[in-house]
Amino acid sequence: MMILVGATFLSFPEFLNMGNRTLGFEGNAGIGASSKVSFSSDALMTAAQGGPLAALTAILNVFHVYFAAYGALIVYFAIVRQMGRAKGANNSSTGLNMVMGIAGFLVMNADVLGPALLKELKLVQ
Repeated sequence: MMILVGATFLSFPEFLNMGNRTLGFEGNAGIGASSKVSFSSDALMTAAQGGPLAALTAILNVFHVYFAAYGALIVYFAIVRQMGRAKGANNSSTGLNMVMGIAGFLVMNADVLGPALLKELKLVQ
């Protein structure tokens, strides 16, 4: 278990990329990549006039870096909790840790899942 977790943390961005590809997402994680986000009042007006889907998409595009980092942190916590379970330091279940890890990947890709969920629930056209 220690070897697997150590290998995961040595190449954590690659582990996140592999998890994204496994779940069918295209997002890429990297260390030290500069991510600049620009947003103007014109973009806000265009998004507001475009309806709820355009507004949600614009908001999620602005906060994409936040969601990606927070999702990666949730995946990290899931791995650390599972390691603590293996050592006997906590009594969390393996199933909970797996759900936590998958949920972290879903949070990382909120900009893809949010609009798709709205369309699937037929809340927008």
